[in-house]
Amino acid sequence: MYARWASFGVGLGLVFAPLLLGYGAVGPILHDVAMGLLVCIGTLASFEWPPARFGLAVPAVWLAWSARTTGDRGASVVEVVSGVALLLLALFPSTRLAPPLARDAAGRADRAGARA
Repeated sequence: MYARWASFGVGLGLVFAPLLLGYGAVGPILHDVAMGLLVCIGTLASFEWPPARFGLAVPAVWLAWSARTTGDRGASVVEVVSGVALLLLALFPSTRLAPPLARDAAGRADRAGARA
């Protein structure tokens, strides 16, 4: 769950990066804001449907790849860092997928005691 919130934070970071770093051209501003919104929407979708986290790899690879052609150095650094962070965060599973071991073991012990 924390990885999904971190991914959402990366998306918000992309949205606010042009404002905070003062990009010099309109192209990188529009690109980072659009990609940030896409990442935020994809992250919200992965809260509801956990396999959607793998879909965040597409904008992550795009951000890392498109940073080569960005004329603004600050924008290219933000895009590379965001892309790598999204790729790493997509590897972490959601906590909803993994059953809590202690609760599962206690439930089995209660069911076994009820049968005896």
